[in-house]
Amino acid sequence: MTKEIFKHIKKEIKRKVPKVTKDKTISEVTNILKKESKNFESIDYIYVVEKDDKLIGVFSIKDLFRLPKATRVESFMLKDVIHIHPSADYKIISRLALNHGIKALPVIDNHKLIGVIPPKAILHILNHVVRRELFNIAGIHKAHLNYEHTEQAPLYKSITHRIPWLIIGLIGIIVTASFMSSFEQILEKYIILVFFIPTIIYISGALSNQVQTIFTRDLAVIGNKLNIKAYMLRQGTISIIISLVISVILYSTISLFWRQKYIALVIGISAFSALMITSIVSLLITLSIEKLGGDPAFGAGPFATVVSDATSILIYFAIATAML
Repeated sequence: MTKEIFKHIKKEIKRKVPKVTKDKTISEVTNILKKESKNFESIDYIYVVEKDDKLIGVFSIKDLFRLPKATRVESFMLKDVIHIHPSADYKIISRLALNHGIKALPVIDNHKLIGVIPPKAILHILNHVVRRELFNIAGIHKAHLNYEHTEQAPLYKSITHRIPWLIIGLIGIIVTASFMSSFEQILEKYIILVFFIPTIIYISGALSNQVQTIFTRDLAVIGNKLNIKAYMLRQGTISIIISLVISVILYSTISLFWRQKYIALVIGISAFSALMITSIVSLLITLSIEKLGGDPAFGAGPFATVVSDATSILIYFAIATAML
């Protein structure tokens, strides 16, 4: 739990709440509420206490209107009271409120009722939890920046957490460009190969980004419960099918419009191999960053992109050289 939320919870504990003993009747409780209602900070529930404010039961204010006035509190009060400790985690508070449909949560310390978390505070906590979980689903973590909003993060931290990965990507592209110069002869001989370099890079990068984004999200949502081996097998199977479909489309298109079936076969095989390998590499990069304690949302995207681009180009040229 963040320090900001912890302070908010303690600040929002309302200490002036209706408290009665179990021997009171509904009529007596009603009179107490009439006399002291202006002093209460929360009146969604009436809390039943013994000596030293030890909480032994609770009932809703609605019960005062549906039961005979002579009915004693102990006959209908709920004895199993859902409660929290003053230092309760915000996730516990949100889970209890949602699972039990509670509008206000009593706060107990050493069996003593010290106050309640009112509906307004619970809504604030639920809003915080929902926003945080949505970020997690998107693969966005606060493991390194620890700020509720990016606007709160110091400028230098925002830069230093992002630019290293981009520099790594730049270096990778420069290295890839130097490798491409060694394939000048085959590119001059088969100029059609040049036309499909952007296609190979784009489609490999797109599949790589898909795989990386989905995996990052699943790591965030499922966490330690994720079966890595089964997950890798499933994603590998999906990648094979996708790669095959795209390669067939590419082969058919080149054969139809350029009427060079063997070149179409070379490009189709290159595309299939590039798609397959880059998708697997993307999974491994994301998993490695996670295992090393990094945040995949920061590093996996830029790093996986440059690796995907470099790998797809090298595979494309290597297969073309071998087959032509």
